[in-house]
Amino acid sequence: MFVNNSTLSKQMVLFKGCRDGSSVSQIVLTTIIIIMSIISNGAICCLLVRFRSLRTVPNILVANLAFIDVINAITNMPLFIMWYLCQVRFLTGPAVSWIIVTWYVLFMYLTVTSLVVLMLDRYGAIVHGLKYHTWKTKNKAAFAVIVIWLIAMSYTLGMFSLGVSIDVGNMPVWIYRIYYFKNFGRSFLIPGQLIPFAFMVILGFLIWRKVRVSTRAIAPQSNVGKRVRSDVQTAKTLAITILAYFLMGCFPVLLHSIAKLHGSWIHFSAFFFTFLNSMANPVIYSLRTRRFRAALLLLLRDPCGDSQPTDKKSRSMNSSTVATNTKMTTFVSDVENRVF
Repeated sequence: MFVNNSTLSKQMVLFKGCRDGSSVSQIVLTTIIIIMSIISNGAICCLLVRFRSLRTVPNILVANLAFIDVINAITNMPLFIMWYLCQVRFLTGPAVSWIIVTWYVLFMYLTVTSLVVLMLDRYGAIVHGLKYHTWKTKNKAAFAVIVIWLIAMSYTLGMFSLGVSIDVGNMPVWIYRIYYFKNFGRSFLIPGQLIPFAFMVILGFLIWRKVRVSTRAIAPQSNVGKRVRSDVQTAKTLAITILAYFLMGCFPVLLHSIAKLHGSWIHFSAFFFTFLNSMANPVIYSLRTRRFRAALLLLLRDPCGDSQPTDKKSRSMNSSTVATNTKMTTFVSDVENRVF
């Protein structure tokens, strides 16, 4: 296969460098996302390493997503600056291009698969209730993490096995990416992006319907009611995360289809929103989850200690329980003194 001259004539140049004002601005924006993604997602991973009480099934899945975003920020984003913004001359040829583009797409599908599994976890917790809570374990969560990686790797490698034979010479990565997208990329968008999103929307509707019925039937102050409220809060947080993924994951695909000129701001925005999604997930969880906020503050105060995070509600409930027990003990002592 040889390069089509009409295709290349529509592009500016093969190696444009990164010294113009637009490229510098785009590099600065991407660098900010890299730094913030590593810090925010790294904090989520550190929280689960530091605090045993946070190692629940949904949090293990969240930590896996954060770990994926950290690796994405460390590898794909700097590579993006080199092969897309600066278009360095040593990142050329079929082998290098295949590895870079495959690695980039792999983390897209790792994010999709992780969100689907997270939604399945919330569906089981809310719709099936106690039956699911007694069934799920940390070992099963770890197994789910392995399955996430295997599914994403199998789908990505199967997809890019169609691109092994594409050879247009010593061309830059972005030229090969154009050929990959035109030859087989579009065919994998619907099963890889839109179908999982539709599946998550259906699960979200089933969760919403179950919550609507449960809130009417269960007493708010009961133990079951408290667990349901906790699951609902987690589901709401996950729904925001999925909405953010749609805006920053599926929407960029549309931008790729609209943008005709490589290197334009519209074309860059498609990549930028995808990278922004890596930074958004931990921010959403830290802002909406009380235990994560408390754990983060405790981590900053006591990074190497043994203390565990507790929120104000838990402390007030414990205080009231202690006070009640103290009163009961005093009452029993008075009775004993009177009897004996």
